[in-house]
Amino acid sequence: MKLSLRGWILFIFAALLFFGLWYKFGYPQFSFVDLSVDKKEAVNKAESYLRSLGLDSREYLKAVVFDSDDWADRYLQKTLGIKSEEEFIRQHNYEIFSWQVRFFKQLQKEEFIVGVSPASGDVLNFRHLIEDIESREAIPKDIAKTKAEEFLKNIYGLSLKDYDFHEEKIRRFDKRVDYSFSWEKKAIYIPWQKDQGGAKLLIGATVSGNEIREFYKSRLDIPEKFQRYIENQLVFGEYLSSFSFLFFTILIFWAIFIVVKRKHTLVMRLCKKWFVYLGCFFIIINIVYLFNNIQNIIIIYPTSTKLASFVGIYFVKLIINLVFLSVALILPGLAGESLHSEVMPQNRYGSFLYYLKSTFYGRSMARAIILGYLLFFVFLGLQAVIFYFGQKYLGVWREWIKLTQLSSAYIPFLSAFIIGSSASLNEEIVFRLFGINWAKKYLRNTLLAVILTSLIWGFGHAEYPIFPVWFRGIEVSLLGLLFGFVFIRYGLIPLIVAHYLFDVFWGVAAYILGRSSAYLFLSALLVLALPLLFALFCFFLNKKEEEKEVKMLLDSTQEYNLNILVTFVSVKKSQGLSVETIKGQLLQHNWDPVLVDLAISEAFKDA
Repeated sequence: MKLSLRGWILFIFAALLFFGLWYKFGYPQFSFVDLSVDKKEAVNKAESYLRSLGLDSREYLKAVVFDSDDWADRYLQKTLGIKSEEEFIRQHNYEIFSWQVRFFKQLQKEEFIVGVSPASGDVLNFRHLIEDIESREAIPKDIAKTKAEEFLKNIYGLSLKDYDFHEEKIRRFDKRVDYSFSWEKKAIYIPWQKDQGGAKLLIGATVSGNEIREFYKSRLDIPEKFQRYIENQLVFGEYLSSFSFLFFTILIFWAIFIVVKRKHTLVMRLCKKWFVYLGCFFIIINIVYLFNNIQNIIIIYPTSTKLASFVGIYFVKLIINLVFLSVALILPGLAGESLHSEVMPQNRYGSFLYYLKSTFYGRSMARAIILGYLLFFVFLGLQAVIFYFGQKYLGVWREWIKLTQLSSAYIPFLSAFIIGSSASLNEEIVFRLFGINWAKKYLRNTLLAVILTSLIWGFGHAEYPIFPVWFRGIEVSLLGLLFGFVFIRYGLIPLIVAHYLFDVFWGVAAYILGRSSAYLFLSALLVLALPLLFALFCFFLNKKEEEKEVKMLLDSTQEYNLNILVTFVSVKKSQGLSVETIKGQLLQHNWDPVLVDLAISEAFKDA
């Protein structure tokens, strides 16, 4: 890939400008993230708390995940806004994030769940699950309430004078009575909408006999009207993404049709192994992702069945899903390469074919990767601007799902790499390499092709935790328009790199910009630097980028067909037909576009 000096200067300027916009509008949202306590330390804190209760955690299996209080985060962002939410969190020492450590045994209901603060290591909440028929000493309600008050004072050092009594619940079982009490902090009331309730900040505990069986330091009591509003939004998001999935399915079936129809063409033969390798790579890294994130599966394991059976069923479902997704990568890839050689033959960097015919290890690849980094900063800043206006004028807010996805993994940066690699390869191959070429061939208009594929791609993200859900579709579609322009003008590799960096960044940004361990910080930088390291390797290796002659790649059948085509084109040439007319006739009869170009070149070489 070649870019003029002026082009590089413009891209560097744009990258700096949009990075500045991101720093102004996007960076502040990470300022309150504190991950000083890592997973290992959180488990030690949880085990220490169980020991204080006279329990040996070694008798239990355990799972630990990083969790976020999504409902509280949604409500505070929506009602107070980002900046005021941060002030509320600091003022009231509210914990949006927590480590949830689960201690359990197979086929046994009894288990312990300990929530640990990632900022301080304090125990934020606790649950002891027991059988309904488990017996406990019967005590009066007043004594139970006193126990709960004294316990909360002792463990959190709080004065209940700052709280008003909120609620009591009594559950009667065959052999015990459970009392649940909660208190609301005074002067804390965050209204939802007029006459539709508001949120209160609660602290509470459940007493069962002489045991404090459950407690929590703080919980935002969300009004029901808001919960119903969010549930409606989620359904609407699923509705929008279903339409996108319908069009995605149409694309896949059309790709199958093209591959079957053109399976013997030269482009298909040249690219087949490459896309099969990509498909296998996709399956392997996602299986690795499963094992790296096995804690997310174990944490939801129902102890009414065997753990091996539960994980096995999950694994089988994953494999079936991965096979489908790998097919949905390979076939659009092959079809896209074939269409690209026909629809955009002048844009040789717009597919993998150029690199397959020359080399992946030249300076052209290095330049494409560097351009990908510059584009990443542009996309990052553009998204920050879009979200700024969305938050200011449209009431937009978002969640921390990627942070919770990665932090629960054994090796967070490995999961970041897998998510970024899978999404960038799959989506850029399906929607840019195949989608744009497919739409341009049949719509005969490049702009319409870019708009259509951007909308399909954009609203496929409508189920992501961005509210209102339609905004996510608009935001990604706008980015998709820029992605489409870059694909047509600068090729596929810069897009894959920029997309990879974009997805990885949103997974590891909190490790870099918030408070975290040195391991998380350095590994986050490493996973962002991987494409750059490959670019340096390509730059210094500097393999000669000389495309192999297409004639050398023909098999015997294709050579025979080429000779027939040369004769046919020569006859049509003698009849006075133009190159465009002859090419159109041959393509209309499904001749291999590469062979057609070779035949025309041979027949008209003396013209």
